[in-house]
Amino acid sequence: MGALDDRGAPPGRPVSDVLSRMVDRRIGGLTGETGRVAATTHAFLILAFVLAVGYTIFFAAFAAADLERMVTVNLGCALGFAAGIVVVRMGRQFLASLIALIVATTQVLLVTRFIGWESGLHLFLIAGGQVVFMIFTQRQRSFRWLFATVAVAVFLYCQLIVPEAGYGAALPPSTLAVMFPINATLTLGFMYALAAVSHYRGIAARHDADENAARAEYLANTDPLTGLANRRPVIERLDRMSASANYSVAIADLDHFKALNDTYGHACGDRVLSALGERFRTQLRVTDAVGRWGGEEFIFVMSDLSVDDAVAMMERMRAAIGDHPVPCTGHSHDITMSVGVADGVVDQMSYRVIKRADDALYVAKQEGRNRVCASPAPAPAPMASEAPTRAETPDSRRGHT
Repeated sequence: MGALDDRGAPPGRPVSDVLSRMVDRRIGGLTGETGRVAATTHAFLILAFVLAVGYTIFFAAFAAADLERMVTVNLGCALGFAAGIVVVRMGRQFLASLIALIVATTQVLLVTRFIGWESGLHLFLIAGGQVVFMIFTQRQRSFRWLFATVAVAVFLYCQLIVPEAGYGAALPPSTLAVMFPINATLTLGFMYALAAVSHYRGIAARHDADENAARAEYLANTDPLTGLANRRPVIERLDRMSASANYSVAIADLDHFKALNDTYGHACGDRVLSALGERFRTQLRVTDAVGRWGGEEFIFVMSDLSVDDAVAMMERMRAAIGDHPVPCTGHSHDITMSVGVADGVVDQMSYRVIKRADDALYVAKQEGRNRVCASPAPAPAPMASEAPTRAETPDSRRGHT
């Protein structure tokens, strides 16, 4: 019953790592789902800004009067994307998402209507169906479907209604022949990037869920003060051992611990318990286990040890505790403990060995404390239908001081 093992990071993902630095960085001080959406929106705005600037330069290179309108449109869209970047960095995720999609959709619609669908610019709307699910939060999900519907409508308009050469200036066929595969390739790359990010986030979410589950299990099975196992994993281990293995159990109780708490306060008492928990761990074999049984009581489960060997081990444990005072603020505490030991039997009734170890502990207390006492040999195993009585259950044992 040791400490929880550290879990490794998700499997290596060299491509997704590069993308995740862009889409998962903290933007505008936002965290959680809103932070992830803001980071994705920020990355989208940067990409859209770069493309808008690129198309501004592209149309300006023709030096044609009928393409000046396209230079203006793309330059205006680039400024709109830049404004969105500023807005999302201010922490306004929702407004930035609206700016990103409205400006991008408007840009595709105006440019495609002007130069025609042969340019392939409207293909970017296909990727928009995935983008809308990544730049709106769950609370904003109605806007996902709104913009998805708008993207489909604009795509159909561009593909079915807009002429091949558009309503404005006609670009040379050779230019359109180059633009279409470029835009198609960019769209495909964009969609692959979005898929990679979604896949990475799924892996990261599963990894976080596994870590949280492991942490919850660790906290449920561990005493927070001493770092030792609590009752539940101890009982589970005893149940397994009582079905198939030879073992011994010891219950130790710190002598006069209530007086220590009353005299020095619970802060000193907690420090003593924490220090002894660490000592117990270092004194045991790797096959043995120790847990906090309640209050100032501890339980030891020792596999493949006869009762005589278990008594000898607990004598060494008792001496290691008694011979080394526990340092505290400005003083130290001399601690002794009484121990009861019992050997288990393979009868699938672990509560019986706990009861006998507790009875032996009571004898150690009665005989003057600071000693180890062994329980007599167990009585014959009861019928399989026998159940523990109230007096035999661990929670009803007599208290010790």
